[in-house]
Amino acid sequence: MCPMKSLGATAADILVLGEHPSTYFAAAMLRARPSLVVVHATIPGGAARTWDDQLVLLNPDFFQLHPLLAPLARKVAMTRIYGLRFLGDSEQNQSQHRAKSAMGMIARHGDVRDALARLAEQSGAVLHKPANLHIAHIDPTGLHVVMDGQTVRARALILGESLPATDARMLRLDEPWEREVMHRCFVAPLAGDFKIDPGPRPVIPMSLDLQHMLHWGWLLQHGDVAQISVIQPHRDPLPATPKAPLEDWLQLLRLHGVVEAGARLDEAQVKSFDLPLAGALEHEGVANRTLLIGPAGGFYSASGQDIYPNCWSAVFAVDVLRRALRETHLQDALDAYRHNWRTTLGNYLRGPQQNLRFLLPLIYRNQNLTSRMAESILLGKSVVR
Repeated sequence: MCPMKSLGATAADILVLGEHPSTYFAAAMLRARPSLVVVHATIPGGAARTWDDQLVLLNPDFFQLHPLLAPLARKVAMTRIYGLRFLGDSEQNQSQHRAKSAMGMIARHGDVRDALARLAEQSGAVLHKPANLHIAHIDPTGLHVVMDGQTVRARALILGESLPATDARMLRLDEPWEREVMHRCFVAPLAGDFKIDPGPRPVIPMSLDLQHMLHWGWLLQHGDVAQISVIQPHRDPLPATPKAPLEDWLQLLRLHGVVEAGARLDEAQVKSFDLPLAGALEHEGVANRTLLIGPAGGFYSASGQDIYPNCWSAVFAVDVLRRALRETHLQDALDAYRHNWRTTLGNYLRGPQQNLRFLLPLIYRNQNLTSRMAESILLGKSVVR
């Protein structure tokens, strides 16, 4: 990335803000039409880098979202997984779905982001990492954004991360997330002697009802790194410490023989953060010449997946903006964005719609239901067919 002083022009067709993979992907897609002036900038103090070392689950369809993404399947180190193994509160309560072909890939979040950043740079997008950034004002010609003392006027904005409160109010984006969509995520790598043998077609161990609270637990393994995580609704009581739900999940993994007794949390790397799972279904995402994608729009699936649905939102945003830039009234043309993703991506974000409390006993006993639940969580398919 280069500093703002190297920016040759103060006018841009589209300004892309954020450091999530989806923002770099948006910049690369926009530059597929060289006539567009595209500027990408990170947000000072943004939280994207906190995800660098985390393992993430990718839907295989990610690489078919756009021709630009297909080569990434060979450029990013990934571990293929073939299904899910559901673990209940006893050794008898478990079931597994293992497919013949990969149902997902596990990768390091920072590796995916860096690959997309290189893609955007190679496409000709101007990439910057300003030390200071704020939105000065908005007028009928566009948004005026000051970065390191230099004003850039953009006709439209793609926003992929949260802005400081003052800038969010300027764009009229200061509405908080609905409490029902907010979830807490606890993550930590494993240390000690965990000795996980994934086998030739590995599956992901998962809990659908950790501590009988319908909290979800995951175990992801990539190379010599094993990472566990727990997702719980924000409305549920806070745990005593961030590591408490992870310890509960680790104990269950020991009970089922997934990890050895010597496995322990790497307590120095325990993290907790809030995610608006399926938050886009609550926020419309169009305001003052701005389209929200990725984390800014809450495009997290109900199972916590982020890269695939967030990048999918970028596809819709880029398509709508290309058309809108040709219209006399750009702001009015942006309304198509919410319609496009709600009729397709919205179903993926919702995830399983059934009452899991009722389904849990059946999942452990019925192989057909086990398979459908695994396909629903990993691939976004409907449980009811």
